[in-house]
Amino acid sequence: MAKARLLVELDVKPNEADSFAAMFEKEFILRSRTEPGCEHYELWRDADAPARMTVVEVWSDQAALDTHLSLDWFAEWAPRMEAVQASAIVVRKMVSVED
Repeated sequence: MAKARLLVELDVKPNEADSFAAMFEKEFILRSRTEPGCEHYELWRDADAPARMTVVEVWSDQAALDTHLSLDWFAEWAPRMEAVQASAIVVRKMVSVED
């Protein structure tokens, strides 16, 4: 069974970057890491442009990712996450060369 891997690229409004990162850690990272099938969930910030961020996600399979995306709490927070973006969120589905 293939893992589901995502890179989610965020371009946060600079004046919102620190509060967004704190909210994301509290609301998204901590919750997501406890979900069945979550193998890795991390927020990275660009060292030279801290308002540019990337979420790195690895799920045991597509079903686990689909469940994550359908949870009530995710649906509540996703619009708030999008509201602080300076540009559209980019979601990249990735595959490992080792699969």
